[in-house]
Amino acid sequence: MQFHPDHSSSGHDARHMARASLRFQDAQEQASALSGWNQDYLQLSAGAFQGELSQVEGTGIKLFVERVQQSVMQTGQLPPRVLALGVPLNASGGGMFCGRSCDVNSMHLFSGNTGFAFRTSRQHTMLGLELQVGDNVELPLQAGTLTHTVRPMAKIKTYVMDLYQSARRDPALLSNPAVVASVSDFLLDSLLRRPNPPGAHADTATSHWALVQRAVALIQEAADSAPTVTQMCLALGVSRRTLQNAFLRVLDMSPLAYVKAVRLKQAREALKSARSVTEAATACGFWHFGHFSQDYQTLFGERPSDTLRRQS
Repeated sequence: MQFHPDHSSSGHDARHMARASLRFQDAQEQASALSGWNQDYLQLSAGAFQGELSQVEGTGIKLFVERVQQSVMQTGQLPPRVLALGVPLNASGGGMFCGRSCDVNSMHLFSGNTGFAFRTSRQHTMLGLELQVGDNVELPLQAGTLTHTVRPMAKIKTYVMDLYQSARRDPALLSNPAVVASVSDFLLDSLLRRPNPPGAHADTATSHWALVQRAVALIQEAADSAPTVTQMCLALGVSRRTLQNAFLRVLDMSPLAYVKAVRLKQAREALKSARSVTEAATACGFWHFGHFSQDYQTLFGERPSDTLRRQS
């Protein structure tokens, strides 16, 4: 899939902003343009530098495409409450990320208290995602190249690329609290998931059941907007892994999958009075309408447009 930075601007709304693409002839000037990363760029290969940076920003979330046409050593450090991913889109050869070889098939995690170091190839284009997370979210992460030990990388990559394309078309998506919450839930669920260590079975079936019941009660209390997994963990005073284990044991599904089912139910109710499928889906945190339609049909046996049509 080929990506092209967005050269249009949607103005300067206080809640969201789609910036025109910025072009650079100096590597350090480009490094400084990505705010909050505390970056330093050292050009390594000989020749005139050409770079480009396009950003789409919302509330606590930023997506950007960065292109460089010289090999550059990038070093920097993000704030502790920022989760940042990089998805290479194009590369003329291999590079090095935090001491490990990488290429266009890699995915990079920039978060971590030790900072990051990235040597790019001579021509490199990367799609980045920057997400602010709450103080209650545990981020035991270090910058590095992600491996197959997390959820299959292809699924995360596709998710981030689809989100960028959707945000280019409608930057307001990134200022919709329900959409931002669903993005946060997906990424945290994907990146922080860990298998149980051997012998870690102290929790009894009874305690798992009680924890799931408390979580379900929280969801039911929020009648119009299902809480995120992060919000549930904070309210229940448990870690994400503890809640994950309980849901898998009791309901044979993750808490994220359960919340998704609740949001689909909410969307079904919203369709009874909404003016469009898009309006109902977005209000419930769904931003990829193709996936929403597929998930809706899988769960309810009909398309959301069928539900909407029946109400008219």
